[in-house]
Amino acid sequence: MAKWADLENDLREQFRLKTYPIGYKRFEDPDDIDKIPGLRQIDHTFVFCQAIAQARRWGLTLGIKNTNKKLFFHCAMIHGLLPVRPEMFEVPPPGTEMPEGMFRYVSGWKDNVRRNKAIPRIPVGGAIAVAPLHANAFDPDVILIYADPSQVVMMIQSIQKIKFERFKSACIGESSCSDSLAECYLTGKPRVGLPGYGERALGHVADEEMVLALPPAYLERVLDGWVELRKTGVTYPVALAGLDVDLGATSSIYDKPAGRSK
Repeated sequence: MAKWADLENDLREQFRLKTYPIGYKRFEDPDDIDKIPGLRQIDHTFVFCQAIAQARRWGLTLGIKNTNKKLFFHCAMIHGLLPVRPEMFEVPPPGTEMPEGMFRYVSGWKDNVRRNKAIPRIPVGGAIAVAPLHANAFDPDVILIYADPSQVVMMIQSIQKIKFERFKSACIGESSCSDSLAECYLTGKPRVGLPGYGERALGHVADEEMVLALPPAYLERVLDGWVELRKTGVTYPVALAGLDVDLGATSSIYDKPAGRSK
């Protein structure tokens, strides 16, 4: 697993990432996370994006078992630590009171059901863990990279340089980890997510940040593709041409060989 630390170092150097790329892994047996070196478990009420933030900002390795009742139930049902409640897919009888705060992000019961049906969910299992890649804590199922839009699109174009594919994304609004992490886990394909209010307020996602979720095999494609892109003159940070530059009278910025990004 030593390769994960090397890949992380190279990725952070080439794209100037401000926080650690992290790995996410699902376990069938909850006791398996007890074997992970340096693992911590959160013992107060929390949401999953707080665990992500502690891993990518503080470098912590965190595990959550399906017996941990401190994780917010909505997060637990997205990440397979609780089965989904059947009533979440049903509109209750007229006159049923709305629990306080339940409809912050939707207009009422019907939209709440639509939202619950739209959320991608990881199959029910025993535990999940997150850790920065350099911790070499486990071989991840999904890699999460928080970055600004320019960094994200450069990584996508690096992947496409090796083998083209059109990237897909979705925006469910709140519960945005389902758009990126869960969808990537379920499809085995990269996904871009736009973190919502909760992840920004509680997970400390910065205004300029979004998230790229990658199957692990794609990480080397990012780095290999970036080497090839740089040969064509593409740089990061992106080199800006003048707004009124005459491309018919001067060399394009794409014609200039790029040095190694630092």
